[in-house]
Amino acid sequence: MSKKIKLLIVLITIIVVIGLVCGIRAIRNFIVLNTTISKLEDNIEKDNYYLKTTLKMKDKTTVTEAYYRNGIGKLVSSEGIYSWVNGEKAYMVDETDKKIYNMEISSENSSALVSKEMFVSLIPGTSKNIFQRFLMSGNLKNSITSEEVNGEKCYKIKIKEETITKTVWVTKSRRLPVKSTIEFSNGEFFEYEYSLKFYITKLKDMEFPDITEYTFYDYKTKEKISESEKIQENNVSN
Repeated sequence: MSKKIKLLIVLITIIVVIGLVCGIRAIRNFIVLNTTISKLEDNIEKDNYYLKTTLKMKDKTTVTEAYYRNGIGKLVSSEGIYSWVNGEKAYMVDETDKKIYNMEISSENSSALVSKEMFVSLIPGTSKNIFQRFLMSGNLKNSITSEEVNGEKCYKIKIKEETITKTVWVTKSRRLPVKSTIEFSNGEFFEYEYSLKFYITKLKDMEFPDITEYTFYDYKTKEKISESEKIQENNVSN
């Protein structure tokens, strides 16, 4: 057997082995990612959850608390201002200054409004179909490894895109997100810690205040709303 043929056989063998390793890696990552998303989606029908998010950025720390129960969502910021949505109407409420801003339920405001499946979107690939998730799992830039967070075994899901790298840690036992980081190409770095629990949101957590004495504003323009529009808003919210 000539040296050229032997070399060709070696090269083909190396290519096959690399292909198998990459294929097995892609399948394993896909199973972990898809199972994680599926397990979280199973919790959507519980229709009751609480999500506390602690954001650390440079020397600043902020906390937000998301409450959801029976079609109503409430997102409370560190300053006490909160958004409230019931599927038909949405508001940003400032109880201290008695101000209320009417909001549109749109993709533009989605990050400020709590939805039934908000907690699932913490996992990369949630909005993608099965084929897209498989391609994402097979991308050599992305990885899924194991790592402990606060003594608990977790999957570390790392996804690299054009300008950002997002890493999420989910528990292996229940596939709940406990931590994530976002690193931008310009050097900005955000770290999030999560506490996600189900069936603990109470009715009092979702209460809407008596807004008859509130001043109404448009959330987008920040302009004051007329008295006739305010009456309409009161009728809907009540």
